[in-house]
Amino acid sequence: MQRYVKKMNKPNIYNKKIMKPSKFSTVIGKKAFFLFPKFDCLTWKGYAYCRTQEAADRINESDKIDSRLESHETIHVRQAESMNDSWFKFYLKYVREWICNLPLIFININAPYYFMPIEMEAYLNQDDWTYCMKGAVNQWKEFEKLTLKEKREMAKEYFSYEKKPYFTHFLLTKLMRTSN
Repeated sequence: MQRYVKKMNKPNIYNKKIMKPSKFSTVIGKKAFFLFPKFDCLTWKGYAYCRTQEAADRINESDKIDSRLESHETIHVRQAESMNDSWFKFYLKYVREWICNLPLIFININAPYYFMPIEMEAYLNQDDWTYCMKGAVNQWKEFEKLTLKEKREMAKEYFSYEKKPYFTHFLLTKLMRTSN
């Protein structure tokens, strides 16, 4: 009877899909010396490599998420976790989406970056500092459904403003208009 009880308490790995536990819950800021121009921060394996030491210090100064930059980069960490904790898959997707958005470069040089699904999700939710803790971070899958034509129209509208609104607010207003 004792052997039977021990056997029953073991998890059945053949019938259940066991998710790999997440390695990272937040990001750690570090000063970087290798960022491309116009990059403020780059996240890799739980580290946010920042252009300035002040940005890295802002990320590291408390245990809770308390800055937009930290929130934005934490969303990227959670996105990589949603891709089976694979940074390779995350950046492969990132580069692929940027290349697919390359025709938007004729509207503005930054348009391919802003209208990538991964970045759209991060910008849209970076002001909600609890977003990463609510569960799965996979809203980018919905933004993947946008066609290049739809992205082009959004990019034209966003970059046509003389005084550009904050990108998060632009996405919020644009998404509220399309959902009605």
